[in-house]
Amino acid sequence: GKGFLGELLVRLIIGKTKEGKQYVLNNYMVVDEGKSSQIDHIVIRKNGVFVIETKNYSGRIYGKENQHEWTQVLKYGKVKNKIYNPIKQNATHIYRIKKLIDEDVKIKSLVVFTQNNTKYIEGNVIPLNVLGKTIKASSDTALTAEQMQNIYKKLLDASEKQAVTKDQHIKNIQKMKEALEKGICPRCGGALVQRSSQYGAFLGCSNYPECRFIKKEKLK
Repeated sequence: GKGFLGELLVRLIIGKTKEGKQYVLNNYMVVDEGKSSQIDHIVIRKNGVFVIETKNYSGRIYGKENQHEWTQVLKYGKVKNKIYNPIKQNATHIYRIKKLIDEDVKIKSLVVFTQNNTKYIEGNVIPLNVLGKTIKASSDTALTAEQMQNIYKKLLDASEKQAVTKDQHIKNIQKMKEALEKGICPRCGGALVQRSSQYGAFLGCSNYPECRFIKKEKLK
């Protein structure tokens, strides 16, 4: 659909990773304090680190930098939708990336509207057709090749760690299910035995009180 096309155009404009020249990460997942968010694009260049949020809204968008919600107007004013301010959304992304990089580097926010409908927005939002120019023209930061590589490596390492935890999470749930089906305590490997309480019968670990595992579903 249109969203995918907009995303693709952004990728074409920012280009790919070229060792020593620039490093690009697309659809980067970041997990912070148990909350995960996806960052559309991160570009690391000599002139800075850019965190790009791509929006594909159609219609007229009205908003100001400090407002929590913006308004999307469609069908000649017949339809009005509230949308979360993407500048604030990207600020959260940048805060999380800063924690991962842990270096004194200015991270630049770019909120891109792929349909170029930025006319009624008061705030730092750019139309797709000036994205390339905006990145190239940014000149208040100078990173060495080593710094660029370092930042890229930190982000890759963090991403790999997070991928492991995601897989691990799924594996853990699976393991627990299998153990319970076999009547084994998933916490300590003991046998699950039937116990009773004022709330009815339940399965508890035979190693009680050392292990207090309880199978939650009550026995019928």
